[in-house]
Amino acid sequence: LVSGGAQAPSDKLAEQLFGYEQVAKRIANIRLTDGGNKMKKGLKILCAALSLTAIMSFSAFAAETKKNIGRKAEPIRTEMKVMEEQMDALRESNKDFMEHFKNIHQNKKETGELPVDKSVWKEAKTLRGKIKTIREENGDSQVKNLRAEAKAAAENKDFDTAILKLKEAEKEKEKRLEMLKEINSIWKQIDDLLSSGQ
Repeated sequence: LVSGGAQAPSDKLAEQLFGYEQVAKRIANIRLTDGGNKMKKGLKILCAALSLTAIMSFSAFAAETKKNIGRKAEPIRTEMKVMEEQMDALRESNKDFMEHFKNIHQNKKETGELPVDKSVWKEAKTLRGKIKTIREENGDSQVKNLRAEAKAAAENKDFDTAILKLKEAEKEKEKRLEMLKEINSIWKQIDDLLSSGQ
């Protein structure tokens, strides 16, 4: 059942197919009298017609269902694509900030000297540790796995599960985007510290 007490299309189709079956059985159980052979032939034709109608109804329903699922999936995919573009930009920004931090760290290893005040470097390292903690707490992204599950469900014509998994993937991507924004903000703090301490 769906909201409002209305029957889902699959339930209606099941009832329709069941009705066809019952009609065919009732006709087949009629006691034939004179002209029985002709009646039997007519019954076979009728039963075949009912079966064909049922098959055509099911095929039409399946095609319409797939079309509806496609319409539901499209805005989800579009939103995920927009988020991925934002995430790519944040990754590039984080990479640039990280390079600055690594260069100072490498210089310290090679020369034993820091181009910034020790207190500044200590604070920058503390913030860098915070980034590591955030990544560990969030774990690995599950977006790829969820999208694979959605694809598998769609191939098995389990369209409800396919949409559900796509929505879960969208939420997971939103979570990853927020994580990258937080990390980017911390990297900016680190970069500002290092730039002002030189």
